[in-house]
Amino acid sequence: MADGWWPSMISRRIICSGIAANMGAIPVNRRRFISISAAAIGVGMLPGVSWAQGGTPLRYWQGAAMGAKAQIQLYGADEAQAEAVFRRCRTEIDRLEGIFSLYRPQSQISRLNETGFLDNPPLELLDVMSRCQACWQNSGGAFDITIQPLWRLYADHFATAHADPAGPSEADIRQTLELVGSDKVTLGSRRIELQKPGMGISLNGVAQGYITDRVVALLRAAGFENCLVYMGETYAMGQHDDGRPWTAGISSPLRDRKVLARLPLRDQALATSGGYGSPFSDQSRLHHLLDPRSGHSATHYGSVSVVARDTMTADMLSTALYVMAPDKRDDIWGKYPALLKAVFVDETGHLTSYPA
Repeated sequence: MADGWWPSMISRRIICSGIAANMGAIPVNRRRFISISAAAIGVGMLPGVSWAQGGTPLRYWQGAAMGAKAQIQLYGADEAQAEAVFRRCRTEIDRLEGIFSLYRPQSQISRLNETGFLDNPPLELLDVMSRCQACWQNSGGAFDITIQPLWRLYADHFATAHADPAGPSEADIRQTLELVGSDKVTLGSRRIELQKPGMGISLNGVAQGYITDRVVALLRAAGFENCLVYMGETYAMGQHDDGRPWTAGISSPLRDRKVLARLPLRDQALATSGGYGSPFSDQSRLHHLLDPRSGHSATHYGSVSVVARDTMTADMLSTALYVMAPDKRDDIWGKYPALLKAVFVDETGHLTSYPA
């Protein structure tokens, strides 16, 4: 590791953490988990994930991305080498936030939601949205980026004093569902247009995975080979220096958070969706993983973890499979060669792997 940045026979290790990792068996609320993980600097803070300490002193960058604290940790790099990789990653994260972040009022997605159209959209936005439209079709409408008005209905409902824990009224849900549906989005290289006033797009289910993949590409180009990257979701590149794979734990959705299985990962991504970690209110079991067809929180599983060859696919399909009924999973499986494995955990803590 002495030569750090430049390619050589010495393996490189970088640990990039922040923006929410669901790695290591705890599929909890992303925003809440970000503040926990970003505040704890140290090796082994994520259960089920282990890596060796040592080498030159830790170098790290701490900032924000996609509305939350973020951190990049480097082992085995001197100050100049660390600053070079920090600068590249920081610049790319900032650029992509300018496209995808709902926290930035002047971002491309914020402008689209405000005006209902976006002329000359950036290629990255077209790429992500086209892949999301395909997933909407492949999942039978279970995955839908136009769900923002429905999420807002629930968020506004539970922001009121003495909110009914049963959620918004059925009449309000039905009315809001008129604004949901990826078939109501016109996607073109010259213009993206939302066909109904009041529609809105959220890419929170995929943008973090997309950004993770872009950061991974930067690290590969820089010569890093053995890495763990946490940028909203998780990508495990290479392996430990001694040849062992990176390992992630899948935990129970019950209070004991018992580790139910451990997954070896090498050049693979892992994403977890679990509604129990993100309720709209402490007084309600309703959560943000909403079925865009019914307007209600999905209840088939406690959590769904997906292993894939790229992080955006893992991120997107963990959400899609969480919302889809169990008897529909075959409908999506063969359409994604990058999809490798899914782990379904029910609310009693029973685990099922697919394929078995």
